[in-house]
Amino acid sequence: MDDTANLSAGHDYLDDEIIDEEQFEDMRDLLEEDFADLVQVYFADCRVRIDALRTAMQADDNANGFEVAHALKGASANLGTTQLVTLSSQLQEACRARRISEQAERIEALSVALNRAELEINKRLEI
Repeated sequence: MDDTANLSAGHDYLDDEIIDEEQFEDMRDLLEEDFADLVQVYFADCRVRIDALRTAMQADDNANGFEVAHALKGASANLGTTQLVTLSSQLQEACRARRISEQAERIEALSVALNRAELEINKRLEI
């Protein structure tokens, strides 16, 4: 049950921009002084969701994995973290195909993408 072919096909997420400038700035303008706090909540929430994806993978729980990936994709789209959107979408599709048990590499890629987004956003916010 090697998932490398699947991941390689979607591995171009690393080529995606880390942050969608327009979406990020729109959200920053909308939330004004609350933006930095919201971003920190987003990061904490993403870590919890990634852990939940790991748990769903270990339990071969495609239904829960789908729901968690869907929520992660939505939150990431709102903030404009494009790599997380791409990977979450791929995880949703894997869960729809009942293949969450084969997604360890993609879930770890989500964790890497989150770290990259956090570094980039914190740099922009001068945190």
